[in-house]
Amino acid sequence: MAALNANGTLSCPQPMKATSNGVFQGDSPLDFALPLAILQICLVVLLTRILAFLIRPLRQPRVIAEIVGGILLGPSALGRNKHYLNKVFPAKSLTVLDTLANLGLLFFLFLIGLELDLKSLRRTGKKALSIAAAGISLPFLLGIGTSFVPPWNYQQRSG
Repeated sequence: MAALNANGTLSCPQPMKATSNGVFQGDSPLDFALPLAILQICLVVLLTRILAFLIRPLRQPRVIAEIVGGILLGPSALGRNKHYLNKVFPAKSLTVLDTLANLGLLFFLFLIGLELDLKSLRRTGKKALSIAAAGISLPFLLGIGTSFVPPWNYQQRSG
C-alpha cells in the first residue's frame, strides 16, 4: 500500500520483519509481522463470533456478523482512533493481512467446489442453464457495447 510523501512522490512502507527476539529483549511484538498477524486474526475471529452469538436470536446468518465486524474493526468505527489503527492495523501490515485474506477466500471457494453436486445441476435442466447464461452474458455484452459508444457529451463540452 503506497503512501504519498511530503514532496508528492509515492513510496511503499518498509517491510516488516517476521519475528522478534522477544519481549524480554525489549522488542514490541506488534512491530513484527507474525505476532501482529496472529493478533489481527484473533481479533477478527473473536469479534465476529461474539457478534454471531448476539445476532443469533434475530435469525441472522453468520455472514452478517462478519460484515458488521468488518465495519466495526475498519475505519468506520474503531479505525477513527488513530492510535488503535496505527498499532493494530498499521499500513505496513496490510500486505500480509490482504495475502492471508485472499488465501482464506481461495480455500473457502475450494471447499464450496468440493460440495458442488453435479447431479443436481444436471437435474435442473436447460431452463436454468439458459437463465444463468443470459444473466451473465447479457450484462457483459451490454457493457462491451456501451464501451464503444463515443462520449458525445464530453466532446461537446470540451470543444
